[in-house]
Amino acid sequence: MFAPRALSAALVLPTLISAIWLEPGYQQRVLSIGQETLYIARPESDPAGKRNLGTRIQVTSKPNSTLYCALDGDHFTSGYAHFTNSDGVEDKHMFWWLFEARQDPSNAPVVLVFAGGPGSSGMPCRLARGRDGNGTAIASQCPWTDEVNVLAIDHPVGVGFSYGVQSSLHNSSERAAWDVDDFLQAFWVEFPQLSGNQFMIQSASFGGNYIPHIVDVIHTRNMVARADPLSSRLPKMPDAVFPATHHHDDDAIWPALILMFRWWIQANCHDNPIVNSTGCDLAISTMPACLDAVQYAYEQPTIDNRYSATILCHGGDDKIQHAGFNGRNPYHATQFCDIDDVDDCFPQMQWLDDIMRDDRTRSAVGVPEDVKFEHVSWERIYKPFEANGEMVKSAYRLLAPAIDAGLRVMVYNGNTDGVCSWRSNLSWNPYRTLIRQQMTLLQTKHREAFRSAPQVVWPGIGWIRQVGAGAGVFTFVSVDDAGHFVEWDREEAFREILIKWLRNETLVS
Repeated sequence: MFAPRALSAALVLPTLISAIWLEPGYQQRVLSIGQETLYIARPESDPAGKRNLGTRIQVTSKPNSTLYCALDGDHFTSGYAHFTNSDGVEDKHMFWWLFEARQDPSNAPVVLVFAGGPGSSGMPCRLARGRDGNGTAIASQCPWTDEVNVLAIDHPVGVGFSYGVQSSLHNSSERAAWDVDDFLQAFWVEFPQLSGNQFMIQSASFGGNYIPHIVDVIHTRNMVARADPLSSRLPKMPDAVFPATHHHDDDAIWPALILMFRWWIQANCHDNPIVNSTGCDLAISTMPACLDAVQYAYEQPTIDNRYSATILCHGGDDKIQHAGFNGRNPYHATQFCDIDDVDDCFPQMQWLDDIMRDDRTRSAVGVPEDVKFEHVSWERIYKPFEANGEMVKSAYRLLAPAIDAGLRVMVYNGNTDGVCSWRSNLSWNPYRTLIRQQMTLLQTKHREAFRSAPQVVWPGIGWIRQVGAGAGVFTFVSVDDAGHFVEWDREEAFREILIKWLRNETLVS
């Protein structure tokens, strides 16, 4: 999921930067943006910048729980991970939901899923339009849970059913990753029958930024634990990760923000004509300033520079979209909708809010009465992350040590996604150049082999490029007829990709 940046009003450059003291020992910088005020906590004084002292797992669902939309025999367990802060107070509460595999759950793989945004809920409900025109939850026709245990979390805390006091909430992917690792360590203790199973992490959109940070935290803490004979830590790494590439620099595995805007005109004016000639002319005149700002933020990576580049590029993108709007959904070029109306482009988002707020759902999972489900946490998560400059970083480098240690990586992308665009003309050389620029920027032992690997058509799916036998160890999959949300647009294909990747089966015979 995602926070609908391109479907919201354009932001402007900050008009005021100053410093104030809110209380002793707690300094914050203030960015005043039009009528908004964003607070950016200083790492050295921010309570949320200190690591948790402990984690307590609580199961809030009843034994052998099931949902009204589930099939007979389907079971789940849900609850919270309560984090104790450096002052000894439980101030953050992460919601988790384990959907048991239908076949041999004690030995089935565990797939950790969460969404992007930043600030979107990761609950993997299958939704459809009911006879009354509203959304309803249904049993999936292509369920992952036939063969895997799905462990969904609302990450970071402050999203979905996860909650905490505002001063405890994180404003960066690095800090948020601490909570995920602490949760996993407690989860493996609570569910020891799953602790030895194959483990994979899957996400999309800004989740592609969360993944490198989470992998890095797990990998680093494991190395420290191995050097400490008294450590009680379970040094369990994910066997593989399965992210989608998307538009921000941090929500792609690769530094995609500058590449996104460098190739924006070709992708959105020609390959997937999402904007008309008026918008394309505006893009030609405004794109250089955006690219310069991003490059400057890379060279001088201060919060101010990263944030200013984000606002400049995203604000320009919104202006281009509105000036050249031709009715197409920028997240799925073959669909048409009103880009100023999220519910028109993605009615599933409102459906998810309705279903998760349904008393039947709330009662089944056991959330506190005063916790309201928010599919997109715009104020509590997205804006603090944006103000912290999270959109213009290079998180992809964090994966390199884990990859060299054996982590398998598959990146997938829908070929009609205009926000994270990939060329539809697969035979055109600059398209292949873009792929190389993104996936070969990551310096690992697979780099040169991937650079020379051929593109292979995957009938019924799209095409692939990979290094390694079976499904590969470093693999890219382009999915035909899919946009930003591949799992919605090509449900059956997405499941096939996921299962073959987990089994390490040959993708194309």
